Amino acid sequence: MNNTTAPMKHTQTVMKKTSRLLAGAIGLGALCLSAYAEGAPKIQFDQTTFDFGKTSQVSTVSGVFKFKNVGDATLKVAAPKPSCGCTVASLKPDTLAPGESGELSFTLNLGFYRATLEKHITVPSNDPLTPETSLTIKVDYTPRFELDPMTLSPYLAFGVKDTNQTISVTRTDGKPLQITRLEGSKPWITATVEPGTPEDATNARIHVVVQRDGSPRRFNEYVQIYTADQTNAPASSIFLSGQVMGEVSLSPEALYWSITDGTNAPSNRPEALITKRVTIRSATGQTLALKNPQSTIKGMKVELVPLEAGKAYELIARLDEVPAVTVAGNVTFETSVAAQSRMEVPVIVNVFKP
Repeated sequence: MNNTTAPMKHTQTVMKKTSRLLAGAIGLGALCLSAYAEGAPKIQFDQTTFDFGKTSQVSTVSGVFKFKNVGDATLKVAAPKPSCGCTVASLKPDTLAPGESGELSFTLNLGFYRATLEKHITVPSNDPLTPETSLTIKVDYTPRFELDPMTLSPYLAFGVKDTNQTISVTRTDGKPLQITRLEGSKPWITATVEPGTPEDATNARIHVVVQRDGSPRRFNEYVQIYTADQTNAPASSIFLSGQVMGEVSLSPEALYWSITDGTNAPSNRPEALITKRVTIRSATGQTLALKNPQSTIKGMKVELVPLEAGKAYELIARLDEVPAVTVAGNVTFETSVAAQSRMEVPVIVNVFKP
């Protein structure tokens, strides 16, 4: 056999494969051209990015994306899908004949804090070449009032009657702050401007007092700030995320599992990965009795084990059955403390699938 025969055959094989690939690509292109020849919708936006640049003095920004059906068949546009709950979007019309135009209106809630925002809106349609269009909204936002820190976290230990925290408020437009009143969302929350603050000051310190009221609990409340040039609505709000502690304390206060493969049986996992523990104590050192532990999570067993006679317990939660998907629930138990007769421990079992 001639030494050149094998290379020639290899070359011919490669050429045949290449020809088939080219034929396939040409055929696909022909199908697309055929679809458009028969008539297909095509969505076209006049712009896909709305950049507001540096923005202040407002709580929301709004705009309109305009679009047109530049195809040869009826265009149907589904409901827009904003990337976050802070964006509201709507469009009209949702069905366009060839050559017709539509509008997508949006409003973005900017919140209370300085931020460089980039939000997205996904627009599905029956355009065969662009079944989804992504629209972008950009804002470099400076609120008229800035808070430092951004939120307060009052913590009332057992036996403590109240807590006093301070927050700094600055007006960013250079005008006098002129706070006229401060209103807590609950009667047990009060706030006052630091005495001696000048009338023309653009910055002030506010003292927020939270008093013990009601049963032990977590709370999320706020203080509204009213100014001389904005009396009908709050100019800003101070958010409080705190806790009133009772005689019975938990450490940690919640149980969390992170499972990367829900198919493995618990017997094949290390004990530390399927078992969690909560230490329960009496803040006063008084005798404490606990009973009746229960879990709302299927396949989870719970038990109470004494650590120190009548003063401390350990709650042991064990996953005998791994859930197929992420679940949330709680573990509860009863106590001998009248103010906290029933305690609840939040539980999350987060299952990650490969």
